[in-house]
Amino acid sequence: MALHRGGARVTRRFFVDPGTLPGAGTAVVIEGPLAHRLAKVLRLRPGNDVALFDGSGEDVIVRLDEVGDRRVTAAVLERVSGPREAPTKIHLFQSITKGERFEWLVEKATELGVARIVPLLAARAVVKTAGEGNRLDRWRRIAVEAAEQCGRSVVPVVEPPVSFADALTSAPGIILLPYEAADHLTPNIQAVLQERIDELYAEGAVSILVGPEGGYEAAEVEQAQSAGARIVTLGERVLRSETAGLIAATLVMHACGELG
Repeated sequence: MALHRGGARVTRRFFVDPGTLPGAGTAVVIEGPLAHRLAKVLRLRPGNDVALFDGSGEDVIVRLDEVGDRRVTAAVLERVSGPREAPTKIHLFQSITKGERFEWLVEKATELGVARIVPLLAARAVVKTAGEGNRLDRWRRIAVEAAEQCGRSVVPVVEPPVSFADALTSAPGIILLPYEAADHLTPNIQAVLQERIDELYAEGAVSILVGPEGGYEAAEVEQAQSAGARIVTLGERVLRSETAGLIAATLVMHACGELG
């Protein structure tokens, strides 16, 4: 995606620390890793326009004046509202998967417009939480980079892992639990959201709880139903956990009128 300023195409977008967006007519000084990235990695030059955003929902268009390895100066051209966020917030409680699959999920969920990503620790989870802090930092960096790329001015919140029980107590709005062992009478996501359309728009939130590679235990499904979650099906094929999470989020977005 690209921002447009006065007919010009602004193709580069960069995240800055929250609360640091400059106002109109303000000189901007960029230092540290971002300055190095602009100068040495992307090889931008004086006169190039870029967009800065801090997750607040606004973008600032600046023109680079001086570009050095450690310090970049720029002038603010204008401050604009960023792309509209979906009015229905999706909270994706996604079981942690092996290797780079969860990182892929964070990237694609950000592109799709998910508001919050919470790593989920279900009973059959095969990924341990050792090194949780390092992984959380990386997941958050991936979300930032994906927001830069796709044009979002809001970065989804990526939270520390939570237990299944804690997820149920903290999940807002309509709670959906895709279940691979659901019988043929189980409704799909579209049917549930259509049935609860008034609640959907009143609450403005949908929580999706996606199980691990080994699936949910029957006791977890019963626990979720007792907590008010709706069990839904994603069809007859068995999907990878991260695929199920992304498809479920896509179906919610489509049901809310956000896709096409």
